[in-house]
Formats: sequence, structure tokens, C-alpha cells
Amino acid sequence: MSRKAVVYYPDAGGNAPALEFLRGLPQDDKQKAFAYISYLEEHGETLRRPIAEYLGDKLYELRPKQVRILYAFIGKGTAVILHAFRKKTGPVPLAEQRLAQSRFADFVRRYEQGLITVRR
Repeated sequence: MSRKAVVYYPDAGGNAPALEFLRGLPQDDKQKAFAYISYLEEHGETLRRPIAEYLGDKLYELRPKQVRILYAFIGKGTAVILHAFRKKTGPVPLAEQRLAQSRFADFVRRYEQGLITVRR
């Protein structure tokens, strides 16, 4: 099984909000989050609970501790990390899902225009 590419959504200013959030986590949470991202690189679309879950509408979540990392796939085996946040209770809030979906639509649009490239 070949490793999958994982990229972070860059906003129009070139910042990666999910990566910035993850880097700001306490050390334990940060290590767990990046370990889950490594699992995503190893297993791609086949990753399942308790590590990952499909939320619908092309959107998935990684589930390390109380952190949620929302992502989607573009092309064959490239995961785009769209959004990360602390989850307090219950299902992933719709507002968080909508933000990730909006970022994914923006990513796809800019990718198709050649404004974003994905390295494998």
C-alpha cells in the first residue's frame, strides 16, 4: 500500500488555519493529532472508526481525543486537511462542517485553476 499525500488547505493569504491550530495544541494533543494524520497518510480512504469517520458530503473527520480534524479527498489518494477544532460534546457541529465544506470548495476551485498544486 503506497502512502497517500496529505496537504493542508491554504487560505488566500497562504496560511494553513488547520495546521496553525494543530501546532498550537498542548503537546499530548498535538502528538496524538499528528499520529492520526500519519495513519491517514498510511491508510487513506480505508481508515475507519475509532480513528476516522465519514460525515457525509465528501467530508471525513479524524478523531484524536477531543480534537476533530476535518478533511476530504481530491484526486486519487490526496487528503486535504480543511479544518481542526476542539470538540466538546455530541456530533460535529454543522457550523464546523460548513466551514470545512466551504474551504474544500475553495480548494477545488483554486486547484482546478492551477493556483494550488499538490505534490505526491
